[in-house]
Amino acid sequence: MMEWWTSLAVDLQIFYGVGILASVLLVVQLIMTLLGLGDEGALDGMDGDSFDGADGDHGDGLGLISFRTVVAFLTGFGWTGAIARNGDLSRPVAVLAATVVGFMLMLLVFWLMRGLYSLRQSGSLDYRNAVGELGTVYVAIPAGGAGSGQIQIVVQGRLATVAATTEASEKIPSGAQVKVVKMMAGNTLQVETI
Repeated sequence: MMEWWTSLAVDLQIFYGVGILASVLLVVQLIMTLLGLGDEGALDGMDGDSFDGADGDHGDGLGLISFRTVVAFLTGFGWTGAIARNGDLSRPVAVLAATVVGFMLMLLVFWLMRGLYSLRQSGSLDYRNAVGELGTVYVAIPAGGAGSGQIQIVVQGRLATVAATTEASEKIPSGAQVKVVKMMAGNTLQVETI
């Protein structure tokens, strides 16, 4: 192995060195991601932010210059440069080809990660989003805030059964249509008939 390495020209040693190191980092990053360790910390800019700060306002590693995209660039650059030089292309052509392929891989990883992060969303419902929406009484709601019943309402695209009260002077029976007017403590919604 050492004989092979020392027999290489300096430019080939650089291309192979970059390609091998970046490939190792890529594999480590993949393993960490599969183990749930690579998403929000360990390698991706320590806190998931991109190095360039261009997209730092959302802190999810979606910048064009992030650890993932740099590793992708270096992997493409190293291996393409080594292949080009072994194919007897001149050094400037090999560097140009390596840079183009590295940049294309960098953009590919950027767009793939942006697509994956756009699929990510919180699994918890924010019942404040129900204010102003219409629902159906599931369990009768006592009059004058004397207790709570339940309504079924679509919140954030999901049908939810939620505790509800009313300030109305009459009980609201099951099956009645109601409008959410206010969010109360403990995810209880205040409703009125429509």
